[in-house]
Amino acid sequence: MIIHSNRVVTSEGIKPAYIRVTNGKIEAIMDQIGDESVDFDYGNDRILPGIIDTHNHGAAGYRFDDADEEGLKNALKAEAAFGVTGVMPTTTVVEQYPILARLAEEDFDGSRIVGIHSEGPWGSRVGEKGINLGYPQVDMEHAARMIREAQGKLKLVDIAPEVPGALEAIDYFVSQGVTVAAYHTNANFEEANRGIDHGITVATHLMNVMTGLHHRDVGTAGACILRDEVDCELICDGLHVCLPMVQLIMKMKAHDRIMMVSDNGAFLGAPTGHYRGGQKNKGTDREVLEVTEEGFVLSKTGRLSGSSKPVIYGIANLVEKLGMPLEEVVRMSSLNPARKYGLDSKGELSVGKDFDAAVIDDDYQVVCTWVEGRKVFDRQHDAIPFNPSFIAETKMD
Repeated sequence: MIIHSNRVVTSEGIKPAYIRVTNGKIEAIMDQIGDESVDFDYGNDRILPGIIDTHNHGAAGYRFDDADEEGLKNALKAEAAFGVTGVMPTTTVVEQYPILARLAEEDFDGSRIVGIHSEGPWGSRVGEKGINLGYPQVDMEHAARMIREAQGKLKLVDIAPEVPGALEAIDYFVSQGVTVAAYHTNANFEEANRGIDHGITVATHLMNVMTGLHHRDVGTAGACILRDEVDCELICDGLHVCLPMVQLIMKMKAHDRIMMVSDNGAFLGAPTGHYRGGQKNKGTDREVLEVTEEGFVLSKTGRLSGSSKPVIYGIANLVEKLGMPLEEVVRMSSLNPARKYGLDSKGELSVGKDFDAAVIDDDYQVVCTWVEGRKVFDRQHDAIPFNPSFIAETKMD
């Protein structure tokens, strides 16, 4: 199979190219071809390396927390509609781990599960407008259950390093080959560094729900920026982190240590308005959530509650608003997470890699998405499979 575009974003830059794909792998990237015919010609639409979103709670009315198998497959199909070819479902619901682990081994039309991400359960900070109810208790038996139920697919666990027992948990997860991140944390600079010394190597959505930069103590954010061994997740929707702060981060942190993430939830693709927050949010400020015109998902107190904007939206922000080269930006959305989590066959369009690709138009809308040489989304034929019951059961206006 041969695929052509006038603008292919390769590891060597953006150029016209013909991509030969055999058995799902890129066999050759050619400037020209002889008598061979082109199977798919995308003209001036750009072909990017497929996005790998390592912090994602769901999409299109489906939550990785509680969706059944059909719902999970629909969520993964929806992810592909936004150019995501690899995703780490993010949930602390251990009962979901076995089904996610099984789906990671299956082939179907949607984004590939490349691991499981547990955002918690041991955090201590609730955000700028939340109410802190105290520290949780680290439960090492639960930690062992997380490892057991994930069947080797648990890639990332987030923990606040100042929580009592956190350092023991960090040591344990690292010993099991699981990456550990600092998240939802009130840790000061010293406490954050202590966690990093024990094995934390990721900052969960840098700047959000963590102690930020202050001229007397640069907090967890400063520690994660300064420590070269820490890779930083970054939400680039311009809402979670304002674009001037994104610019500042880009000046302070090596770009090969930044991983673009969405923090998407069920509200990806949802219309604006007010929604019921679900059973687990009864009696909290998240009992009612609002999706705004700008794309915020807000609690009753104005606390950010995930994102409704995909990584491709952040890519557009960095290129069109901050003037960053596209070929540099896609390293942060694809190559960096692939390297971090040992996805050796993914992350870039180069010979020998899986043909994971997102085809986008000039407005950063996804035309087609390919996973391992198979077209899993085509906007001419496929609709985003939004969960109809989500709107019926939760939409309030």
